[in-house]
Amino acid sequence: MIDESWDRTSVPRRIIDAAVTVDVAGAKRGGAARFKAELDSYLTRTGRDDVQVIGTSRRVNPAWLLRREIARPSRGRYVSLNNVSFVASGTERWTLLRNALHFLTDIEMSQLDPSDRAASRREGAVVRLAARRSDVLVAPSTAMAERVTRALPGVRSRIHVRAHPVSADAIPTLPRDPAILCPVLFSPYKLMADRLTELLVAIGNCGDPSVWLRVTAEPAEVPAALAGNPKIELVGRLGYDELRRLWARSRAIYFPTGIESFGYPLAEARVSGQPVIARDTSQNREIGGHALCGFAPGDTASLRAAVRLALTTDIAPDPAPFDPDAYFNWLLGPPR
Repeated sequence: MIDESWDRTSVPRRIIDAAVTVDVAGAKRGGAARFKAELDSYLTRTGRDDVQVIGTSRRVNPAWLLRREIARPSRGRYVSLNNVSFVASGTERWTLLRNALHFLTDIEMSQLDPSDRAASRREGAVVRLAARRSDVLVAPSTAMAERVTRALPGVRSRIHVRAHPVSADAIPTLPRDPAILCPVLFSPYKLMADRLTELLVAIGNCGDPSVWLRVTAEPAEVPAALAGNPKIELVGRLGYDELRRLWARSRAIYFPTGIESFGYPLAEARVSGQPVIARDTSQNREIGGHALCGFAPGDTASLRAAVRLALTTDIAPDPAPFDPDAYFNWLLGPPR
């Protein structure tokens, strides 16, 4: 049950007294928006009227965090999906910690652009302080849980690892063309121009001249040499429905980033039965499973081998680890 009246001045009593209140503020793009799509689908499918969703048109900022504290539920479970725990006592506080940038190591922090570094430190301080007040902390991968407990050893007994939900039919079944899709939102710390250049070299050496690269970016986000490369199709930033269809038509997925709490492209590839070219790490193996075609960063031979494997391997769909009903029945409690 989604109620936009939380975005007006008055707060109806029925919102305050919901059995479960879920704050989705900030879920406008990337993995947060993808998670919200699964939540919306679950609520529509189950018809649950004991769950109240708030913050659908809100950003996560001090004004919103203060408002939700003042108008907090008088009972029940309060679930924050945007990293910042509900602070006041009186409710059962659950928090999804889904942003690795809030729990970076010193070495990782030093590698960020100065503006990203400042934002990570500022936001991370708030997230960590609030996390100490949460009754249950949820991490989407073992690696993310380790990040949290390294920074906050005192919350170890309260953190649970649950992979994000992905519906078995999230990606439709369509004929696949010889394209590799890179569905990554660009940020300076991801060095995507370098990652795309490396992949183009590997594609050129794969022995199949028909293969090309699809990228969810605008021409202004990449160097001119890449924007004009005939092997690259820049499709722009797409809505979820558009991306699903483009994903379904692609032979493989490219997900080269290193600082992630989960990695939805890994899970989506595993669920839909598509190879995913990504770093060979314990986290990516945990999420990507048998769909992972792993490579070592900086190793051109390793990347080339991963591309060839992805283009010649058939992957069986494996949706079981990401079952949405099992996930949300645990996170929100069983329907009442």
